Amino acid sequence: MENKPKELAEDLFPLLMSSIEKFHWYDSRPGHPNFIFGRLEFRKRIDPALAEEAWKIALGRQPLAGVQPEKIKRRWHWAPGVDSEAGRSGVIKGSFNYQGFKSLPEAWDFEDCELGDALSCHLEIRAGNFQGASEELHEASVDGLTMVYFAVHHSISDGAGAILVVNEWLAIYFNLEAGRVAATGLQRLEFERLRTRNHLGILSWGYLKHFFQQPVALFGATKFIFRKSLDLTAQKDVADGSTRLSPTIIGHWVDAAAVGGLNRESCRLGVTFNSILLGRLFVALAKFMARDGGDHRKDWLRIILPISLRGMSDRRMPAANKTTIVQLDRRVDGHSEADSFYQNLDREIRIIRGWQLDKIFLICIRLLAIVDPFLRQVAGSRKSRGTVVFTNLGEPFRKLLKSRSKLNCEVIEQFDLVGPVREGTPLNYTVARHGDRLRVSLHYDASVFSAKRAEELLETYVSDLYRDSSCEAN
Repeated sequence: MENKPKELAEDLFPLLMSSIEKFHWYDSRPGHPNFIFGRLEFRKRIDPALAEEAWKIALGRQPLAGVQPEKIKRRWHWAPGVDSEAGRSGVIKGSFNYQGFKSLPEAWDFEDCELGDALSCHLEIRAGNFQGASEELHEASVDGLTMVYFAVHHSISDGAGAILVVNEWLAIYFNLEAGRVAATGLQRLEFERLRTRNHLGILSWGYLKHFFQQPVALFGATKFIFRKSLDLTAQKDVADGSTRLSPTIIGHWVDAAAVGGLNRESCRLGVTFNSILLGRLFVALAKFMARDGGDHRKDWLRIILPISLRGMSDRRMPAANKTTIVQLDRRVDGHSEADSFYQNLDREIRIIRGWQLDKIFLICIRLLAIVDPFLRQVAGSRKSRGTVVFTNLGEPFRKLLKSRSKLNCEVIEQFDLVGPVREGTPLNYTVARHGDRLRVSLHYDASVFSAKRAEELLETYVSDLYRDSSCEAN
């Protein structure tokens, strides 16, 4: 029996948009579409008919997959992006495209998501001979592999939500291929939780004890206002004359031996694995700037760190945006190989999370949203907010199904899942687990960085992750 959204009452929509959703919606524009992008390379052919059927079923389980903004009584709401007849028949808006080709096609060109434009999820299957495409694909690619590209708009989904959509599509596809019921092994989603997706405790009694801590957070936030971070867009290098739009993604594997070394280091220092990954990125950026020419020793590197606010009770919630961000600064010459560098970084993150100071970003967005033009102006600003964005996605493809069918390393040759890039912050690093390996991906602005320079930026980071290992990067 398929797990269709039977609990989805007609009165769920129109659904009031949250401030963070409006922020990401306003931020999307041509050249920098605010989509979470991904691509998977399979060691097998994908049946396009089954893939499209699985995609429709997957989107049918996601109420926000076919919504569009609608202004009702001077407030923005999500409304279904299909007519009532199509809505009753379960048709959800979401593009699907299958291409067979022998060379890389043109990059996607997403239209600007302006007022009244419908938002949707996209999936594109590209099958064919990928030899000669080693710049972007696996060097061992041969005829018979399949590339799957997908995109989920950030205003209707965070990284965890995007993983849920992709995982469900994969699970449904393999169920259909094996002749099983489509929803076999899928978790039951709680659609009613979408009503409370924006209840972050800011106005609840439980949050009152943290209210008086917010002036402390605001005082600490002033450093990000008065301290200018290093802006990599000022050093444009587009020697190859690339005019490609998003997504422009490159990636590398970090094998199990190197991951083991990083785990041992985190245990020795008494810090989280994430703090090691974050610290190595600071070090790698500093090394790259030292090689890139110019005196940047006194400049500030700022890493924007997205933080998921999903708790245990949100595991069954459909894809939605429930995140915040924090910003961490370190001087280019302030990094050190000393243990204290990683321990101080870990301590700062623990304080932010423990005192719920990460909520300050959402509070600011909510205050701006009171006067909507202010929120639009902030979201549309091209000023640099940071040097790079760094996201750790956990283990998106380690456990796919509860049933016998599962996706393993033998099926996926490579994958990349990255967040959007902004005009002011053109680099988005993502680290994701796949089994006992790590996949490090970089989504970069091709109008600012050449492919060669972007590869150097990624290689510098990957090499630093291998620093304590005798292994070499793939």
